[in-house]
Amino acid sequence: MSTRSRILFPLLFLTISMIAPSILIAQDDDQTDQAAAQSDTYDQAREILEDAAAALIAIPGFTADVTLSGEGSAIIQETLPSMSARFTTGTHPEFGPVIHMIGELRPTTKAPPESFDIVYSTDRYIWADHAKQTINIRPPSVSARLRPTVYSYLLLAELISDNPFQKELDTAEDLTLEDQQSVGNALCNVVLITRAKPKAGARHTGAHTKERWFIGTEDNLPRRVEQITDSSMINASLIMELKSLSIQDVPAPDLDVFRPESYKVSDNTRRAKPTKPDQDQPFNKPVRETNPQPTQPAQPITPSDPPAPNYSFTDINGATISRTTQTGRITVLYFFGSWSIPSNKATPLVSNLATDFAGQPTTPVDTYAIAVRESDPSALKANHQTNAYAQQLAINPPNTLVPLFQVRVFPTIIVIDDTSRIIYKEHLNKDLDAQALIDGAKSAINEALAESAQTP
Repeated sequence: MSTRSRILFPLLFLTISMIAPSILIAQDDDQTDQAAAQSDTYDQAREILEDAAAALIAIPGFTADVTLSGEGSAIIQETLPSMSARFTTGTHPEFGPVIHMIGELRPTTKAPPESFDIVYSTDRYIWADHAKQTINIRPPSVSARLRPTVYSYLLLAELISDNPFQKELDTAEDLTLEDQQSVGNALCNVVLITRAKPKAGARHTGAHTKERWFIGTEDNLPRRVEQITDSSMINASLIMELKSLSIQDVPAPDLDVFRPESYKVSDNTRRAKPTKPDQDQPFNKPVRETNPQPTQPAQPITPSDPPAPNYSFTDINGATISRTTQTGRITVLYFFGSWSIPSNKATPLVSNLATDFAGQPTTPVDTYAIAVRESDPSALKANHQTNAYAQQLAINPPNTLVPLFQVRVFPTIIVIDDTSRIIYKEHLNKDLDAQALIDGAKSAINEALAESAQTP
């Protein structure tokens, strides 16, 4: 080795040893930045879905035009469905939250169109079979071969879940916030959900591997969902899109299928399944009675009053109301909206309720009217003052408040006792008018006051 080489090699080694740590540190910094960016987009995507869930629970319902289409490789193009329908969702007085769709479906590109009229709820689905002149009512557990074809394409069933998007959030392998896109006239945030692979031996909950949700930036309501199957065997997407969406309190007749008087009703949901005896308890064989007595109706089991969630909101005077501030006080929460006709009937009665229990000498009773989704808060505030309503007013609380109390129907009244337990929660329905709703709250408050007076 030459003298020059003997000098240069040590210098080169020294230089590399000095630079290498800087390169490694820079690489570590890059990886840290990438991880932080991925964490940020995950959290942002999750927040968008949680806001969408809150918005779905807060509104009374909506109508829209819905289309279904499919995309995929050439080999499966002819098997893809298409659909156009009128989409309506709201709370039916008997069925609860429902989706009602009426329109036409082509199960494949070459199949003739099939008209349909179907209602879907969490415990049943109803459809009209015009060929047999029958209204069919079935539980969701019924065999797939007995379901109407359109049942397989209810991609938006998540909208009437008690906790919208919770199942997706719990089972997601990853959430990605993509670039905003427009659906019709609505600018949307786009969230891609990568579904976790089922564990060995576990049952797969669906064929698609990803879901892409388009959520309106202004109202936080879904406008489009894509169910994506991306595997070595199949590459395809089913796309359901909502346009001309209109939020409204949908009347009950629009939340049910059309039922001609001449049609028969076939209802399989009323057949009670026999229950099996508890394997951990001894099986007592019934003894035949010689003079059997009439069977008495079973008494409902009343569960213990659940604790109130850790809530917080601010009234129009800037005061913060929370579980902490209300401990030791009885709290009435009246969830309503000025856009809700039933709320307009109940609001004056709530004011009477607040007046009746004002100035309690032992345990104070506070009544809060919580207005949701108000487009003109100043008009509502003026109306509240003009009518001299006694309840304290809060307008457009945090999006988390409504789902926190699982309020789906407006108006809803909740009474929380002085130990922060929910002792009454009811909403208007076909068997409970506004006055009965208020009377039930009054009874709950009186019971809470009596118990509080007895507590040392």
